[in-house]
Amino acid sequence: MQTTHVRRLLGAEPTLRLTPSLSDASAHTAWSRKVRAVVERLARVEQAPLAVTAVDTSDENGLRREHLTLNSPVRGAFQATLLAPQTPQAPQDTTAPAPAVLVLGGKNARLAQLTGETPPDFPDRNVAEHLARAGFVTLTFEHGIGGLDEERRAGREEGALLAHAFALTGRSLLGALVGDTLGALDVLATHPLVDPARVGLFGHSLGAAVALHTALLAPRPLPVCAASHLGSYPALYERLLTGYEGAVLPGILEYADLGDLYAALAPAPLHLQYGTSDSYLEPADARAAAATVHRGYAAAGAKDRLDVHELPMGHGTHVRHTVDFFTRVLAGPGTGPGTAPGDVPAQRVHFGVAERRAVLDRIDAALASGHLTQGPELARFEELSRTWTGREGVAVASGAAALEISLRIVGVAGRTVLVPVNTFFATAAAAVRAGARVRFVDIELDGLGLDPDALRAALDRHPDTAAVLPVHIGGIVPPALDDVLALCGRRGVAVVEDAAHALGATLGGRFAGSFGRFGAFSFFPTKVAVSGEGGLVTCAHAEDAEQVRRWRDHGKSAHGSTLHDRPGGNWRMSELHAAVGTVDLERFDDTLAARRELAYHYDELLTDAPGVRAHTVPAAAHSNYYKYLAYLDAPLDRTLLKKRLRERHGVSLAGEVYDHLLCDQPYFMDAKAGDSAPEGPDGPFEQARWFARHHIALPLYPTLTRAEQVRVVEALRGELS
Repeated sequence: MQTTHVRRLLGAEPTLRLTPSLSDASAHTAWSRKVRAVVERLARVEQAPLAVTAVDTSDENGLRREHLTLNSPVRGAFQATLLAPQTPQAPQDTTAPAPAVLVLGGKNARLAQLTGETPPDFPDRNVAEHLARAGFVTLTFEHGIGGLDEERRAGREEGALLAHAFALTGRSLLGALVGDTLGALDVLATHPLVDPARVGLFGHSLGAAVALHTALLAPRPLPVCAASHLGSYPALYERLLTGYEGAVLPGILEYADLGDLYAALAPAPLHLQYGTSDSYLEPADARAAAATVHRGYAAAGAKDRLDVHELPMGHGTHVRHTVDFFTRVLAGPGTGPGTAPGDVPAQRVHFGVAERRAVLDRIDAALASGHLTQGPELARFEELSRTWTGREGVAVASGAAALEISLRIVGVAGRTVLVPVNTFFATAAAAVRAGARVRFVDIELDGLGLDPDALRAALDRHPDTAAVLPVHIGGIVPPALDDVLALCGRRGVAVVEDAAHALGATLGGRFAGSFGRFGAFSFFPTKVAVSGEGGLVTCAHAEDAEQVRRWRDHGKSAHGSTLHDRPGGNWRMSELHAAVGTVDLERFDDTLAARRELAYHYDELLTDAPGVRAHTVPAAAHSNYYKYLAYLDAPLDRTLLKKRLRERHGVSLAGEVYDHLLCDQPYFMDAKAGDSAPEGPDGPFEQARWFARHHIALPLYPTLTRAEQVRVVEALRGELS
């Protein structure tokens, strides 16, 4: 029987189950992040802003009642009701911002009953009205489960039919309900009667499942009260057969059980209540799930934020406990959970659910084909990159590999390579590995490129120079590059652009990586476009591109050949990394636009900020803003400033570019470095030293919000004023 198969599947241990070894807050945070990522992926929420297209307001029996029509481009129009308490002193004065609760009823709940407009079929059904009379603004909307033609339905459960229909598209009814709820949360939080820092979620039965999953996906912590929805999925869906199809995400038990999902909400306040006479639950099973939640909250150091009530009731809601919970956690202006905004990290790599699924589909295709390297994804990656480099590109394993291969083709062994003294260690290390002697050159402070006068002097001192490596720091292609190219051109010196920072950046309308004989790009996770690990070599000549292909694949004389004509390396990009890279490059136009818009907003915010000024990008350059650079007016302890910003304001600055010059790196200071080390100071590198000591990099990435930018600048004002 198939029931045997089901029992075996339901009896398997979820891979993300909360274990006793998860005993501290940092471990819980990491675990919770994994659980939320799984929920996000399985839910496939299609969230769209809800428009309020009609409002009918009335005041009666001490409550303000707003009948709303919410219009969703995903779901269409649906009805909602907002309730707000009237103050006894001035019945018409309901303008003071108040705490609010989004109320989500069970499968069979009706909007008019939840809000008390019609008599409830159970005494506790009108929970929205109870909360409103206790001082909360409430918003309640219809789930939209109901309305199918009864004759065609032929007695079948409508929710089950909807769940099956959603499953045909790889989606779920629960994911659709969560999408509606996230939109309704925005409507509630932006209502003029509501204090957006004090908003909570209540759910009963199916509504509790929706509230739980909404809280897991919400952008900030929210207090949740969940009634009559506790236990284990195996018990609810196999032993008791009381589980509702619309209350679970397909595939979730492979990763986590219901108790684990609740535990992942920590440290946000959570109130769970269930009845010992509830025919849909089993008390012992609910207690076991509650024990899991207790362990999770204990690990997060938030035991005082969890309430679990086992009550002598059926499948209902204990209204007084519900009101008491929200009164406690949402009391007082700005005192609710989540009122303190989350940290602003230095970097945030984000792939949405649709993008993650696209990556997984492409990886699955590669695994199914057995073609895991140098296949169709790599070809697509190279094709897409050309849009942003203007040249043919060859994908390789990393940006460092791109530099080394380029220098080996130039033939720098035993000769000098000139490198800006202010760049990442990999730039110079690639030249060392290619057999060159490395010498350093100062930078100019306009575009942060090689200083032409310093370069001219270095070329005179080192007539055996084989290559010059200009670096486009922070995503700026410097106007001084024109002089660098002219100097090198007159002397027959190859130019290899280190464009690791600069994908999509331009100078005079030409892309980074299209100026020199070679351009080297990185797709490391911190860069503007990412593949996990990966790089790209752009080539001025078709024969050079063919040389790169040979070098990256162990020096094979031709693709698929077993003959080798050079000591190449394993510098290939895998199909798995290319799958990530192609998805990211397909959205790169939007990425670039977002970074530039955020940078312009920083320009405005910093106009009158004391003690700090933005780096001015040269007019001819169009930066991709890999880094948003600014300068501190006074010599400050930058390490201390970053520490205070992080600890006092939750703001992390991005890493500098760079805080140590190459000439100060231990490898190049060590006499044992031999021929690879500079024979003496080509410095004193005054401009590079000034830049290295004075600049900071503000956090900038496409998912950074305007509010977070304001917070960053206000934090700087507070510490620098």
